[in-house]
Amino acid sequence: MVPPLDPPLLTLIAPVLDEAASLPGFLDHLHRLAHHSPVLVVDGGSRDSSAEVAARHPMAPRVVSIRGGRHAQLNAALALADTDYVVCLPIDARVAQGSLGRLERILRRERPVAGCLRRHASRRTWPHRWLDGWGCVRARWTGGGYMDQAPFYHRRMALAVGGFHAVGPYDTADLALRLGRFGRFRVADAAIAISCRSYGRVGFVRLTLAHQRLRVRWLTTRLEISKPDGRTSQTATAPAPIAATP
Repeated sequence: MVPPLDPPLLTLIAPVLDEAASLPGFLDHLHRLAHHSPVLVVDGGSRDSSAEVAARHPMAPRVVSIRGGRHAQLNAALALADTDYVVCLPIDARVAQGSLGRLERILRRERPVAGCLRRHASRRTWPHRWLDGWGCVRARWTGGGYMDQAPFYHRRMALAVGGFHAVGPYDTADLALRLGRFGRFRVADAAIAISCRSYGRVGFVRLTLAHQRLRVRWLTTRLEISKPDGRTSQTATAPAPIAATP
């Protein structure tokens, strides 16, 4: 008799908006990885056929639609997933072979509350290589990862602290910072390749400056709403250990 497989540890979440042209390649890539983690595509009200394209794909991901911004899409995914952890993937991401397996081993061994993968830009010019290195340093220093770093979270703890907030592109880092008081943030030794398509459209300098302006606004907002005694209205507890797979 074949013993039952362990339940999946991760759900792969892909928030999309008007990505009908990019979805087939993204889902083909995940299909080729042949990993057992379920995939959840959350459409944000696309004007194209993104939801239909995802639903028709042979991989058969779960597809849901919700409007209200990326944070609303990610919160819907948190509520719908039934695994211990979720990993957020941008549509232009390509996960290195073996990275999800390495991530699972880290999660089972260390039980971090949040973390991210190591970003590798597809453009290997020195500014993008610098961003790759700085991204790891910044994530460790601040305890938060951006969407292009494939951030991951302990799902029940993320729900306990209120999930993702409406803070623009810093919704993923913001959640990790709020979770940081309950456990460790981990930059996993697992790689994700990013296409850098936004930098190609806007330009490296212009987009970097725009990100910094948004970052200052987000940090200013965090300072304004922080309570002097450091208390929080949400409660959470550290993740319970996962039994090792025999």
